[in-house]
Amino acid sequence: MNPGNTGDEHNTFCNAVPQMAGTFKALGDLTRLQIIYLLSTDTSGTLGVSDLAARLGISQPAVSQHLKTLKNEGLVESRREGFYIYYTVNRERMVEFREHFEQMYTSVMEKCSREMIRKTTRDRPIRACVIFYSYSGITRRVAEGIRNASGCDLVEVRTKKPYTWLNLFPTGVMRARRQACDPIEPGTIDVSGYDLLIIGTPVWTGKPTPAINAAVRALTGCEGKMAVVFITYLNCPGEALEILSRALADRGVRVMAEISLDEKDTKNPDAGSELLRKIIAADPLRGMDDGITERNLNVT
Repeated sequence: MNPGNTGDEHNTFCNAVPQMAGTFKALGDLTRLQIIYLLSTDTSGTLGVSDLAARLGISQPAVSQHLKTLKNEGLVESRREGFYIYYTVNRERMVEFREHFEQMYTSVMEKCSREMIRKTTRDRPIRACVIFYSYSGITRRVAEGIRNASGCDLVEVRTKKPYTWLNLFPTGVMRARRQACDPIEPGTIDVSGYDLLIIGTPVWTGKPTPAINAAVRALTGCEGKMAVVFITYLNCPGEALEILSRALADRGVRVMAEISLDEKDTKNPDAGSELLRKIIAADPLRGMDDGITERNLNVT
């Protein structure tokens, strides 16, 4: 795996850090964090300086000073009702802060993943490819996270006739139950130039999607290749991993690791890098060096 240079990611990271510095400074005080907590857990919307002072056990001038700092950073807003001023958390600012933090976290973790790759590839490049189908975008985000962290190639499988929410269940899900194949693009997927295949799909009623079923059949040059398969699911993984691994084995592919990602896993902004960590921990390319027989690993 050869991580590429990602200038856009670097710029995003650099732009986010200055915007976050003031917020970190404002929140880097126990009393101000306590104020944020009190405001966020209040259901009345009528917390003023005197109420906060009483709950915190400090003077009103001290509370006012802390509120001024939080307001300057946009974390807290106020409204006047008669003689009283009430304070609330600024939701929009908190959402923006979260987005910036997740950008920084993802950027940092991708760099950590690249270092992890450098330490584990034994001084030789690994040619890897992620082949995936995504309906809602969840599997795509995981696959792109792997690509961003490792620099590997990405092949997105698309159905020639996209599913809509109207025909997903009566058509797509029922076809998944029958383990059918959809007409897809690209119609042929040449993997002869890769050492490792990473194949991902959502789970529909416990089965792989018809698009990824077709993708397995569309592989060329896959005999003897090693692969990792992963699934994303909301409720139950069902038989999806077993079915997908068996289909690949029938094509002569050695499935070295099987990984399930549930809703909690996929909500992680670093889901792609975390999946990459599990893949590296499973050492799917061990067979290239020692010629061992096929062995499947289940990674949860």
